[in-house]
Amino acid sequence: MKNDIRLNYPLWMMAFVALIGAFAYGIHSPTMTKTETSLMLEIGGLEGFVLLASLLLYTILLTVFLVKVTKHNKENPKQKLAIWSIRPPEYLEQDEGMTHITRVAVQKVYTFYTWSLPLLAAVVILFPLTRLMIIYGILALAFIQYLIYYLEIRKHFKEETE
Repeated sequence: MKNDIRLNYPLWMMAFVALIGAFAYGIHSPTMTKTETSLMLEIGGLEGFVLLASLLLYTILLTVFLVKVTKHNKENPKQKLAIWSIRPPEYLEQDEGMTHITRVAVQKVYTFYTWSLPLLAAVVILFPLTRLMIIYGILALAFIQYLIYYLEIRKHFKEETE
């Protein structure tokens, strides 16, 4: 169960969120030249490098992730992961124990969002933040959500193996 992609799924999502943050940095303030027939965007050297590197890493990571999901689905035909499902695949509801673990993890994530979303909204209202900082705030919430979920699930699996 240690190498089960469903347990590692939050780690994959945290990596994707971090790469989206790098992508946002790369594209956050292009110089725009607009004519009647064209629109030209210029990106600085560092930002361009970060943009291309994040796109390349994202593509590689996505390919590896899809290969792992395909492998998991072939090896576990009764516990397939549906990538495009509305329901997050990290829900581990194979039996009562797994349902309980998932429920506890989801409750912690819900509690986190209960206080963090209003706090983020207050910060955005009160302080003159750039668009990039607001995006980073939202990405930080997404990253922390997956971190909370992963730590809770991992804690139960560590207890189970000991």
